[in-house]
Amino acid sequence: MFGDFVREHRQKRRLTLRQFCAELEFDPSQWSKIERGVLAPPKNEHMLKRIAQLLGVRPGSQPYMEMMDLAALGGGRVPADLLSDAELAQCLPMVFRTVRNSKPTAKELHALAELIRENVRRHTMRRGSKT
Repeated sequence: MFGDFVREHRQKRRLTLRQFCAELEFDPSQWSKIERGVLAPPKNEHMLKRIAQLLGVRPGSQPYMEMMDLAALGGGRVPADLLSDAELAQCLPMVFRTVRNSKPTAKELHALAELIRENVRRHTMRRGSKT
């Protein structure tokens, strides 16, 4: 997932693995294992920001957030911004149990994601109108 994302963006920028690793100051054989999903993505935020810069992925953009999420998930972690929202973090175990027990289809997962996005938008709008 993370490796596929990086490989795709690296190739769009016409960077070979060796060129990318030279710029990143990273061992190509180790990086190859990351791109193939054999090794976990880097955890270091500074390194992830350098990767984004080399890939031409702008901080704060949708691709940037996707890359950071894939890095966290590839390392077996929940993205930090989700954990920093106490209300949302309390709901995560329920989401995990639900998904684990019912094995939803891809279509159902996309519908769930859209439902969550819509509820977050409404919740954010309500919060904003109270201030």
